[in-house]
Amino acid sequence: MTKLAELALDRRQIEEATVLMRRAATADPTPEQQMMLVRHLHTHVGAQATLDEIDVLPLALRNSFEVLSLQAGALGILGDHDRQIGIYEKLAANNPRNAALWKTLGDTLKTIGRTDEAVTALRRAIEANPNYGEAWWTLSNFKSFRFTDRDVAAMRKALRGKLSDEDALHFHFALGQAFEHSGNYPKSFQHYDAGNALRRKSVNPAQMRATDHVERAIAALTPELFDRHKRHGYRKGGPIFVLGLHRSGSTLIEQILASHPLIEGTTEITVMNQIWERICRLAAKSGLGPFQALHRMEGAELKAIGEEYLDRARPFRATDKPYFVDKLPANWMNIGLIQLALPNAKIIDARRHPMACGFSNFKQNYASGMYFSYSQESIGTFYRDYWRFMTHIDSVQPGAVHRVLNERVIEDPEGEIRSLLDYLEVPFDQACLEFHKNKRPVRTPSAEQVRKGISREGVDQWRHYEPWLGPLKQALGPALERWDEPQA
Repeated sequence: MTKLAELALDRRQIEEATVLMRRAATADPTPEQQMMLVRHLHTHVGAQATLDEIDVLPLALRNSFEVLSLQAGALGILGDHDRQIGIYEKLAANNPRNAALWKTLGDTLKTIGRTDEAVTALRRAIEANPNYGEAWWTLSNFKSFRFTDRDVAAMRKALRGKLSDEDALHFHFALGQAFEHSGNYPKSFQHYDAGNALRRKSVNPAQMRATDHVERAIAALTPELFDRHKRHGYRKGGPIFVLGLHRSGSTLIEQILASHPLIEGTTEITVMNQIWERICRLAAKSGLGPFQALHRMEGAELKAIGEEYLDRARPFRATDKPYFVDKLPANWMNIGLIQLALPNAKIIDARRHPMACGFSNFKQNYASGMYFSYSQESIGTFYRDYWRFMTHIDSVQPGAVHRVLNERVIEDPEGEIRSLLDYLEVPFDQACLEFHKNKRPVRTPSAEQVRKGISREGVDQWRHYEPWLGPLKQALGPALERWDEPQA
């Protein structure tokens, strides 16, 4: 059964693999088999399923390092950061030379705004392993943190030694930040460029593009399709999808909305993406493309998807407020499914000047998944495809998506916030203007920024690097000049 589960995973048949893994753990309830199930749930199913399985493990196994680490990670995904930090602190006390553990504790402390403690934890990680590039990079990613000359010398020395590509690229991104803060933009760009070059070595070029998906989506998402299903789907309201490209101001919008008394801020919920991946798998088994499968769906199927989304999103919620924010930038690719399955959901497109957005992605060292961000050409092409797709959605579903331009929020916060709340059909509340007072956890690189209020600091930062950004400009094509055209 375990081998069958592995074969099912190779075919991306997650549900079948999960059933088989559970049967295997029931037939052979040894610690090894139980741990295989827990790892599978953590990697492929979700946080709540992982926690539920951990709860029924034998006590000795529940207290093992691996299980406690998985439990802490799952608690963090669901927003229970106090329990998560408690576990990490216990593990770190028992494993003081584990640099990765100190780094993870630092990340979590940053999420809830305990910045000084986070910096201390990261310094402990570096003390345990001075060549641990990810700890240095995580420190550099604190907007309020500045490296000392001694820190810069230590990082440059480490790069001259024998490092893995993984450690080296983190040092490059950290030094890029360090030289940016000191105003040495040529050196800063050299390090950002070197870090991205190392990232690209392990990425399939096909993973850096969305063009094929966008072409198929534009062809499939027609006015006729939406008209055919205008009375279908699960019509309950509540979800507010905040999407767009990374580094476009989506965290700021989320924080503004989460400050409203009727709206709950959650976390990046991947449920809709998981549902789309399942549609892709099942379509492939029938010899269809996913958009062909979407076209063949009946109203009852779309309604069931809407209900499933809300059921699976519930564990991420902590209140009974009537609205909640699902802020996942990549959900722009799932807009068609969202509109058909949840026709009363609200969709907000967070958008930023393509050069500012593009360079911000280029210098941001993502943990995983953001493959398009590793070259100027792929960033520009990705932005152009996103812009084309959103323009298409505006034309076939006018008014369904509300666009928020980051630059306009910075220039006229009250006017833009009032317009946003009007679209959501909720009354204006002063707390939305004072969003920086909100103490909720924020997991993205913008965490510190949204706790300090609106600032123009990052608006024109890319201009310091303009002499080296020609490939980005060229790849953007018409999106460079037309990115902020009025919506249909």
